[in-house]
Amino acid sequence: MKKTLFLLTAILLFQMSTKAQDYNFEDYVYPYGFRTYVSPDADGNLSSVTQYGFESQAYDNYLVEEVYIGYGMMSAKATYRYQIEGNAVISDIQLRQNRMTGSTRYQDRLILFAFPEKDKPFKWTETDRGDKYQCTSEYVYINASINYTSLFVKAIKITRDNSYIVGNEKHRIIETSYWVSGYGRIITFVDWDGTKRTSSKLDVLDYVQKISKEEYDSHINK
Repeated sequence: MKKTLFLLTAILLFQMSTKAQDYNFEDYVYPYGFRTYVSPDADGNLSSVTQYGFESQAYDNYLVEEVYIGYGMMSAKATYRYQIEGNAVISDIQLRQNRMTGSTRYQDRLILFAFPEKDKPFKWTETDRGDKYQCTSEYVYINASINYTSLFVKAIKITRDNSYIVGNEKHRIIETSYWVSGYGRIITFVDWDGTKRTSSKLDVLDYVQKISKEEYDSHINK
């Protein structure tokens, strides 16, 4: 029985590893382990720093998000148990910790990252702590400056769209993030009822601009 269980586990891990190589998850999902993002305030000033890392316990894998403010004081932490299914990294259990509100465990099915389908965007619906989101992963082309190096790259744009009503007023929040091979998630924008701001970005990102495929091709073919 133990040998059979070990063999089944080994086959499952091999399949996941092979699938990960097919989709290059390791190039997009925080490829250097701990990775620092800054969260600017409305005036563009640094308000917090977020670090991402990975942990394993028994047969479970976890993505750990830690938010620091002030002089290195951790204000919040989120731990996502995840697995790879096809083209997506899926979390089925989340533990959210906050210095003010304590810890809360959720069992939402969240897609932390997903590759687009081969010839069209990948779409899904998810519910995060009671809020329903319409989500899309698609390929786009961008010009980004990272560590003062200008890059023209094919990136993955992930959009999460949530519409809700408070009282008699309708509201809409659209979160857009851009992911680049070798760097991971480089920037996230939030559009709240038409007001757009940068909610987080890679600490070494100088700027990012969406471009056309024609402009991308012209730089690549130089």
